Amino acid sequence: MIDECHRSIYNLWKQVLEYFDAFQVGLTATPDQRTVAYFDQNLVSEYSHEIAVADGVNVGYDVFLIDTRITQQGATFWKGAYVEHRERLNRKKRLELQDEDEAYTAKQLDKDVVNPNQIRTIIRTFKEHLPEIFPDRYNDQNEFEVPKTLIFAKTDSHADDITQIVREEFAEGNHFCKKVTYKAMEDPKSVLSQFRNEYHPRIAVTVDMIATGTDVKPLECLLFMRDVKSRNYFEQMKGRGTRTIPFDDLKKVSPSAKYAKDHFVIVDAIGVTRSLKTDSRPLEKKPGVPLRDLLGAIAVGARDEGLFTSVANRLTRLEKQITDKEKCNFLQRPTVKAFHKW
Repeated sequence: MIDECHRSIYNLWKQVLEYFDAFQVGLTATPDQRTVAYFDQNLVSEYSHEIAVADGVNVGYDVFLIDTRITQQGATFWKGAYVEHRERLNRKKRLELQDEDEAYTAKQLDKDVVNPNQIRTIIRTFKEHLPEIFPDRYNDQNEFEVPKTLIFAKTDSHADDITQIVREEFAEGNHFCKKVTYKAMEDPKSVLSQFRNEYHPRIAVTVDMIATGTDVKPLECLLFMRDVKSRNYFEQMKGRGTRTIPFDDLKKVSPSAKYAKDHFVIVDAIGVTRSLKTDSRPLEKKPGVPLRDLLGAIAVGARDEGLFTSVANRLTRLEKQITDKEKCNFLQRPTVKAFHKW
């Protein structure tokens, strides 16, 4: 039995697997062409993201886009301006006079070139729209509570910049936002445990450490500030938000939660959701149409795939939101009794 066979069947492990004369069964959530080829295109069983969400095994997601001109087009250092230079290893800074105009591309951003204003614009926009993205997250004092959020950065240095700017924009201390990378000053495993089980930190910034193989069930928001070229890797990164969690467990780390986790949100500040083909897209295809109208369309014979997936998405979320008493009242309705009898 080969778990995580999207990685284990390559390179050195492939020699081990081919050594034994035995039947092999591979399990993976993110197969690629090499996986399919290794197993001679013999796909035995498949359980898609859409079915998992409809079954309540995973939660679906919504997408919120943040676009900046510099993110898409890059910018220019103008001749005569003083430009800050930073050493890669020790982050030591110095000012140098720009002797000619020098343009930089979007791909160089946050790697060869750091633009704090661009990072700040994204974080500020994210903060301003959080109450719109999570309208039910106000506590008893009518204060907004930031849901558990994971930010994906490009490099460790980029993660440092994001962490500092998040603390400044949210006017919070070090406990509010922490970096979780292999180069972090604090023990990353300890910070990860806090992020998973305690109220603080509310926001964690990582590069690759939490991208795969790590469950943080209370996680409700993923902010992408880095692009991802690998389709499989993107699917695994999204998987950090799909985990379900009971209402009581969610409320321990997010007291303002009104019901169990029924979805998570991808905040895309780099265009990653538009640049990649993915098999796990949001089920919601008709966000502006009320549930009553969707059900009415089905009742009169509409058979649109987007209609069915949207209804499945609404009902799955509704099932996590209604109370046991409301469920009992619903089951007492005569039409529902007749349906169950039939």
